[in-house]
Amino acid sequence: MSAIKFVSITLIILLSCNLLGFIISLLSIHVKSLHKYRRQDKKINPSIFYNRLPLILFNISLLCIISAIGLYFFFPFFDNSLKFSFLIVFSQLFIILFVDDFFFYFLHRWMHQNKYILKKIHRIHHKATAPFALEYLYVHPLEWMLGYTGPFIGIISIGVFTDSLSVWAFWIYMIVRNIHELDVHSGFKSKLGKWIPFWGENEHHDIHHEKLDGNYATTFTFWDWIFKTKMKK
Repeated sequence: MSAIKFVSITLIILLSCNLLGFIISLLSIHVKSLHKYRRQDKKINPSIFYNRLPLILFNISLLCIISAIGLYFFFPFFDNSLKFSFLIVFSQLFIILFVDDFFFYFLHRWMHQNKYILKKIHRIHHKATAPFALEYLYVHPLEWMLGYTGPFIGIISIGVFTDSLSVWAFWIYMIVRNIHELDVHSGFKSKLGKWIPFWGENEHHDIHHEKLDGNYATTFTFWDWIFKTKMKK
């Protein structure tokens, strides 16, 4: 598999996930029968989401460009044979998720504790106190760029100890991470996530948006337990 094909498939995954997020956001706004499943009982104002859409679309466009360039140059780290080994794929998937979330926890916590960063950068994301799915990208561009460092640290970590990273592990990571971000920002009550131990369910992150402080982890909630930043429901 060539680097161009690898990048193309990755961008298709990225755009498909965000298209799904746009559809979920529209449904959660306009289908009133779904409102009863939202965790927060706040009046929905569709214009707020549409006013935020230009920044969201700008971030998606920039994300695609940076991903394409970055992954093209990181392609030598990947095993391009398309061989699928269950043990290798899912062990590498866990490592990327683990390293990414560890990095994100401290980055996210720092953005709240540094009052200048909170006011000038992270506060934009927290204008969405009761977010819709696609508002996970309603952020200052510098914020998601910093956050995007996490998976690349995971890729490099795997490259240090193994010959290469499975493209399947990375693609599954992209799907899991993006769908999870859409899920925890959807505002809906958890159905499946709450049954997975230490998994960041909707309530965990939605409380963070509602109250602004604590619950800094996203994928795995045990970081908040370990570092005593877990918030009560």
